[in-house]
Amino acid sequence: MNYDEAIEYIETVSCSGIMPGLVRIQALLEKTEHPEKKCNVIHVAGTNGKGSVCSYISSILMKAGYRVGRYVSPTLFDYRERIQINDSWISKADTAYWMSRVREADKKMQAEGMEGASAFELETVMAFLYFKASRCDFVVLETGMGGRLDATNVVPHPLVSVITSIGMDHMKFLGDTIEAIASEKGGIIKDKRPAVIGAGRREAVDTLVEICHQKHCRYRIVDRDAAVIHTADLYEGQIFDYENCRNVRTVMAGCCQPWNASIAIAAVELLCELPAGDFPAGISKLPGQWIDQQKMAEGIASARWPGRFEVLEDVPPLIIDGAHNPDGVKSLIDSIALYLRDWPVILVMGVFADKDYTQMLEMVSAYSNTLIAFKPGNPRGLSSDALAERASHYFKQVTAAASQEEALKTARKLGAGKAAIVCFGSLSTMAGWYQLTGRKSSDGEY
Repeated sequence: MNYDEAIEYIETVSCSGIMPGLVRIQALLEKTEHPEKKCNVIHVAGTNGKGSVCSYISSILMKAGYRVGRYVSPTLFDYRERIQINDSWISKADTAYWMSRVREADKKMQAEGMEGASAFELETVMAFLYFKASRCDFVVLETGMGGRLDATNVVPHPLVSVITSIGMDHMKFLGDTIEAIASEKGGIIKDKRPAVIGAGRREAVDTLVEICHQKHCRYRIVDRDAAVIHTADLYEGQIFDYENCRNVRTVMAGCCQPWNASIAIAAVELLCELPAGDFPAGISKLPGQWIDQQKMAEGIASARWPGRFEVLEDVPPLIIDGAHNPDGVKSLIDSIALYLRDWPVILVMGVFADKDYTQMLEMVSAYSNTLIAFKPGNPRGLSSDALAERASHYFKQVTAAASQEEALKTARKLGAGKAAIVCFGSLSTMAGWYQLTGRKSSDGEY
């Protein structure tokens, strides 16, 4: 296949939807000679914060001179964004080559009477093959959904397992209590492998600690208040302390980012404690002999992760945030309260129909009296009329826009240059805000 054919193929397979389970991907990995066993993996699961934590971990390792593969889900700008090495996306040629290899293995599997793999399973195997062939020192692997039955949960001996903030999302697949969801996320924790718990809620932390005890794992808990914040500026970022790491700076503005960065630091610290024999793919230089607090700080400072309380325009502020569940919105409103207290706020929202948008609307209504609704360009998108009708119970002024572009134009008109505009909801809409504001994204650079 060429690149266009590979994309067409994966889009066709995507019609099968979400298919939890490990039987298909295990068979697919068997057909491709188990590339996952030749990767040094840091495995990350959680409801919110996964992408930021993966970005921080990857950035620290890159600053230390390592070659780092990263598997991202979901993508914001381009299909190739999901598979990166040192922040550069996989090329079109490599996408076509490795997807052709994976499709061939999937066809053999189906010829033997097995069910065909899902799109995410095919992509996960493609990522492992690419990272192995590219001789990555480390692979920072983000789960798609959940953990226990997620396609990424095929790594037998991750170097470190990391659980980020846990909240109510994907309840149809993961359960309807925090404990149940934490148990599913904690499925990535493996026997005698160290783990970082940044789950937040006490019931989630307790569930994950019990899993660590059952698995005989060393673990570290990173609470929400683990980072001591010194300064927080919408445009300059934040400076904080985490244990022995002092005056660490992150350019990411969201209130949750010092916590996410602290989780990443804890994960790398555990990584630095591992002996040479714990690296399945081998390692030329042990992290413990190479990564110090200076490298940690440099890595955190250079990390970027678009679409998370990101400022696209300065005055008046125009901010985008991929908050698409109640916990994400809680972080969003904390950031609004901190950074935008001197501005009236206009909200622009586009969300999927299967999200708890009623609770999200109620939460954000305390910070604005105006909301503009639009439908994301995705089959799962909630119609602007349906969102506007629900929003009318919480906001004085509600508009249903015909498109994302019209939503932004309406917000600008209502704000008249005197109000902050906060655009939030589905991550699938983030690239649209870049396009509408003239911001550019390119191969691995945002």
